[in-house]
Amino acid sequence: GSGGRIRYQVSVSVRSRGKHPIDGDRCAAFPGPAPRFYVLLCDGMGTGEGASRLSAETVRLLERLLRSGLAPEAALKILNGMELLRGTGCFTTVDLLRIDLCGGDATLYKWGAAPSYLRDDETVKKIGTATPPPGVGVGGDHLPERYALSLKWGEMLVLVSDGAGREDTEELIAAFRGQSPRELAALLIAGVPAEDDMTAVCVSLHPR
Repeated sequence: GSGGRIRYQVSVSVRSRGKHPIDGDRCAAFPGPAPRFYVLLCDGMGTGEGASRLSAETVRLLERLLRSGLAPEAALKILNGMELLRGTGCFTTVDLLRIDLCGGDATLYKWGAAPSYLRDDETVKKIGTATPPPGVGVGGDHLPERYALSLKWGEMLVLVSDGAGREDTEELIAAFRGQSPRELAALLIAGVPAEDDMTAVCVSLHPR
């Protein structure tokens, strides 16, 4: 990897509420080869056991590939190919965040996922548009969206699964005055009727 000094540590808070006892959303946070750190959120489409198994498998596969040092684009390409081959018609969305713990910069890969939100002191920026998930096709239209962002000045990134995306998500995040990712994640899940599995993930960096 790049021989830079690790300057940041990551705070990741996850809050979930399942429509069924079995939650179709899966999240993982883990180090890749230094100085990379990854956060994954996968939402198995539908609810219940099938959705849960699919999102769990997707997270396991991506985590294995990313820990081994594979680039996110390559890992997502492998996932897409596997989903196409499987051809079950069941899909899972992917939010994949890669953080550089030396510089505090990050890249967010979104594939089929609900919009994310980046909050700094003054503003909340909505990131992403709904696209088809991996496994629907190949070629130029079937690629993850990629967004470069920074977390080094205390920004907080909020990833939400489909069920947690609501009309007022952006306003809730903007109105939140605290600095605790845990409180914000809990707040986002609190007021939602459980029509779907809901997960909110809040990520921020702190100088080591």
